[in-house]
Amino acid sequence: MLINSGTSRSLVLSGNIHDLFFVGDRENADYIPLVPFLTQSWETPGFILIVYELNGPIRFVRRSDKEKVKQAFNVWRGATEGDRDIGIDQDASRFWGDARIDERLPQPQSPSVDAADVPAGVANMPFSQYMNDAIGSPTLALELLRQFCLLSRTTNQQGQKLLPEKLIILIEATDMLLPEGEIRSLSLPDRHRVSIVQDWIADSNFMNGKDTVIFITESASLVNSRIIRLPQVVSVEIPSPGIAERRHFISWFNNQQKLTGKTLALWGSQAQLAMFTAGLSIQALRQLLIAACYAGEKLRPETVIGKVSEFIQAQLGEDVVEFKKPSHTLKEVIGNRKLVAFLKTQLIPRITSTGADALPGMSVCGPIGSGKSFIFEGVAGELDIPVLVLKNIRSMWFGQTDVIFERLIRLLMALVKVLIFVDEADTQFGDVGRDAHSTERRLTGKIQAMMSDPELRGNITWLLMTARIYNLSPDLRREGRVGDMVVPVLDPSEADREDFLRWTIGTAFNGKLPEEAFALLLEQTEGYSAASFASLRSDLEAAKNEVGELTVDDIVAVAADRILPNIGQIRHYQTLQALVNCTRKSLLPEEYTPEIRESWMKQIAQLEAIGIRG
Repeated sequence: MLINSGTSRSLVLSGNIHDLFFVGDRENADYIPLVPFLTQSWETPGFILIVYELNGPIRFVRRSDKEKVKQAFNVWRGATEGDRDIGIDQDASRFWGDARIDERLPQPQSPSVDAADVPAGVANMPFSQYMNDAIGSPTLALELLRQFCLLSRTTNQQGQKLLPEKLIILIEATDMLLPEGEIRSLSLPDRHRVSIVQDWIADSNFMNGKDTVIFITESASLVNSRIIRLPQVVSVEIPSPGIAERRHFISWFNNQQKLTGKTLALWGSQAQLAMFTAGLSIQALRQLLIAACYAGEKLRPETVIGKVSEFIQAQLGEDVVEFKKPSHTLKEVIGNRKLVAFLKTQLIPRITSTGADALPGMSVCGPIGSGKSFIFEGVAGELDIPVLVLKNIRSMWFGQTDVIFERLIRLLMALVKVLIFVDEADTQFGDVGRDAHSTERRLTGKIQAMMSDPELRGNITWLLMTARIYNLSPDLRREGRVGDMVVPVLDPSEADREDFLRWTIGTAFNGKLPEEAFALLLEQTEGYSAASFASLRSDLEAAKNEVGELTVDDIVAVAADRILPNIGQIRHYQTLQALVNCTRKSLLPEEYTPEIRESWMKQIAQLEAIGIRG
């Protein structure tokens, strides 16, 4: 539509450009790479299709089109070869009247073409020599393609067009031809290519003409900003395959296998396989199915999940994302009775929903060591949905930042249901203030926009974990992002503490502790966090391994010997911040009142006054 309507004559195709695409309007329907897919789709009368590959030749899709351009070009340039081909007088300007011939191409000293890229020769070389010399000379190739567009617009004195067909020019690896960077930091050949393309697509005659140039790159952000930011340049994102596209490929592949006498053995239906392979490209899906057919074994869910995990990590990098399947559920969570009941009745239904009540995200806060990660990994295990753990986000923001982020967006758009888990979120997300680096500021803004994207609502739930909720940007904590639900995870108290203590001594002592000893241990473990109880359990295991079966006195002695780390005030500050940031009264102490909240605020101010900020 963009080409036919003339909306833009300069397009940038980015995104899932390395995948396979279905051509179904031919007798031998098949999945083929992007460039062959485009050339076959556009191979219609009235168009001349030209493809340029870096360090390769300028290629005409139809040989007859090459001959048309060759004859017209040689006449237009006034070359001797052209005279031989079609018998036109050498004085091309006399024949073509006012047609303007751009003399930049054959001049090695021209400022638009790097001398290193232009072969030695004379002006008015024949077409075939230009085509040969353009191989391995990207600057010359781009200038030659630009000249083809000038040629296409040329008319003779009788108003006849030199080339009646429209040109569609596909340029691959544009990010390598026109790399991003300040113009002064680019090499001289890179500068020249940027200059050529800028002149080419900014020319009003080209914009008002009928020819189209299509730049192909994985990420538009890798193409030089002098080109990509021109208002006449339109970017088109190629998305990752959705469930319908994956299901179509699985069906097509299965039919192809039947023709060879083989079968695709699945644990379930093709629709289930399409669901489980969310996030895979068609290329990766093809590899998975071919391997399964070769092995002759039934394809299992765990094999598919492993392939998806491998593909996601290969696309984004192991230091950026981890594909995780939690091994425990909420049944393994100790204590936290009120919180677990809330998670089961209030949170999980909203995560699984795909309607208007779906939760875009939530943040989990509480002091260090309170068990936040373990509890919410249990939530993910309960849901039985994929979990993407984002890590080292800020470290990826310099270098291939935009590319990785765009891959992440494409991946999330393709996934049907996923939980994005961000631990230590206060250190992972950057600032959007004036003092922040421009890359950090831009991408933090993109993540915030993604959290509130209505297209992703119901498919993606963000789960931000932090002991320092106060360090999260207010833009992140607003409602509609992760501020819809802020859940505090606090140290165990009352019945929860008793549950933790029973769990702590469970493997170290056979039988039931006397009430007096149990009460004494409760007193000794006053102020313990979930991590403290886990540490005591480990100490008891070590003591049991050393002396054998433990007595009640042994357990009491081990507990009495322990001293908590000197981080009490910091944890108290973090607890107060979790309480005042909580967005559900039902998760706060039963005696909660506005006056109590005011007292929490005063305690926070007092701790900050003496320099305590967790």
